Amino acid sequence: MVKIKFCGMTDLDDCKMAVDLAVDFVGFVFYEKSRRAVTPGRARRVIERLGRAVLTVGVFVEEDDREIEGVAGFCGLDFVQVYRESACANAIRVLRVSGRLPDVPGGDGLLLFDSSSEGMGGSGRPFDHSLLKGCEALDRAFVAGGVDERNVGEILLMKPFGIDLASSIEAIPGRKDYRKMERFVKKVRGFRI
Repeated sequence: MVKIKFCGMTDLDDCKMAVDLAVDFVGFVFYEKSRRAVTPGRARRVIERLGRAVLTVGVFVEEDDREIEGVAGFCGLDFVQVYRESACANAIRVLRVSGRLPDVPGGDGLLLFDSSSEGMGGSGRPFDHSLLKGCEALDRAFVAGGVDERNVGEILLMKPFGIDLASSIEAIPGRKDYRKMERFVKKVRGFRI
């Protein structure tokens, strides 16, 4: 079954809603310039309250591996999401897609395909998901970039490891909308080929 990752979490109540909906991963953004940024202290408090109910991911943009590992250990993160090669344990490598599929690194580590944008982090805009057709790494990759109820079906047909989204399930940046979250999860879990 495809995994669901809700990213840009900033609030315990939103995370509890994701857990209630049986989402597989929740992501916390540590990039200070993001509208969804959280401090390590805040993320740690939320993660401690969640227990082991969901896998947690920290999103890092500019930090070096040593800083990332320090925050990951402090917060109790299960995975770290990075925009470059990294020696960190349990790293999810982001690959940005524009007009063509970028070179996909070998190995068995998790990947995340996201749309290319001016700044770092998610843009909330889709890329041409058809570029992923036939990509052998999809079985270890999340697909992100403007994923919503309207386009998730075409993505699910390609059988990725997971789906990652943030803005399309928000009420305002950093705060989720339960009805949007619920509709999305029902659509993914009810999808049949």
